[in-house]
Amino acid sequence: MKTKYFVFVLLGCLSLQMFAQASFDDYFLPKTMRFDYNIAGNAYEQHVYFEQIREEPFWGGPMKNLLDPFDFGDYRYLVFDSESNQLIFSRGYSDLFFEWQDTDEAKKISRSFYSSVVFPYPKKSVKLQIDHRKSNMEWEMIYEFDIDPASYFVNSDKTPDYKTRKFYDSGAPSEKVDIVIIPDAYTKRQMRKFHKDSKRFINYFFACPTFAKYPDKFNFWVVDAPSQDKGPDIPGKDVWNRTILNTHFYTFDSERYLTTRDVQSIRDLAGCVPYDQIYILVNSKKYGGGGIYNFYNLCSSDHPASDKVFTHEFGHAFAALADEYAYENTPPEELYNLSVEPFQVNITTLADFDKKWKNLVDSGVPIPTPSENKYKGKIGAFEGAGYVKTKIYRPMADCKMRSNARDEFCPVCEKAIIEMIKFYCDGK
Repeated sequence: MKTKYFVFVLLGCLSLQMFAQASFDDYFLPKTMRFDYNIAGNAYEQHVYFEQIREEPFWGGPMKNLLDPFDFGDYRYLVFDSESNQLIFSRGYSDLFFEWQDTDEAKKISRSFYSSVVFPYPKKSVKLQIDHRKSNMEWEMIYEFDIDPASYFVNSDKTPDYKTRKFYDSGAPSEKVDIVIIPDAYTKRQMRKFHKDSKRFINYFFACPTFAKYPDKFNFWVVDAPSQDKGPDIPGKDVWNRTILNTHFYTFDSERYLTTRDVQSIRDLAGCVPYDQIYILVNSKKYGGGGIYNFYNLCSSDHPASDKVFTHEFGHAFAALADEYAYENTPPEELYNLSVEPFQVNITTLADFDKKWKNLVDSGVPIPTPSENKYKGKIGAFEGAGYVKTKIYRPMADCKMRSNARDEFCPVCEKAIIEMIKFYCDGK
């Protein structure tokens, strides 16, 4: 059924490579349109339901690179000019609902998750399309929505009245990677601690060799948004606190997985400044974090390993890098279609290794690569990655995406991060 604003379909979509970059000034204003929705379902189905459209005062993204060339993510959204049907904006992303679909709970019940996408504010009517990536890596449209930017139903309330600060300034947001750090579980009296923690983590960020090469490519913002209580929820310990973003450990029954489902509050706070990436700094000594591609990052503030977790999670959320560690008993067939390559650049099924990092492998390094000392420090294809012990391979024996023992990204991961930095900086 199709109305002025809604249609639910299951169709294929043309490759984005067929389209040229659009002109920002022809189609957009330098502020943000935020489209909020709920995605609901279970392990076997999903449905999208409109929630609200919101106008926000800043656009922090690039103004030249409007179309996403990377093809990363479990979802993507496309914005078409309604009159010409030209594709004028696109991004890939992932969300918490997709991860939940792989849980045992999703096989028993249905749930809904709040979600959100953002794009420059259109001058004229547009069509928003959301696609889901199937197990064979092909795209399937799951939602379409017609948007009139002049409609009085667009929520134009002012952003929340919190102080904002720019702690690290490299230049214009459209030519830099803008990271907004949002506090959770810091009380009003702890805002000074939040500022000190934020500056400490910015130093951690540039201590990582990959980011140390590009100190002039990033801006860091903070939003002073206090919580009533200090400390996040820890359900496994029966700890429940009143915090502004409702962060919690034990996501999907994994103690160290720190997330939140309060996406609306996250976006409301992030919208106080221009941003490309959202980083939630959680006031806790407990080990944990989380990072979801083009969705959000989280890290606890005061664990001894938080510096390494901070940049590890950023690898997920910024460059769609996969975890390279493995659990004991997960069959790879439960998580992967082994006949195709996963979209993450740093893991492979070897189904089409030419499209991965084969060109970086020295002659004489066997594929798959044995876990032997003579190959330590070499690029190859080492078995065990993406949460499984067999049939999924990683580029090196160790990497920041595998363990805290190494504070460096391997060359494959670093290449993906550098390409993403250049994209968000409009190639500058």
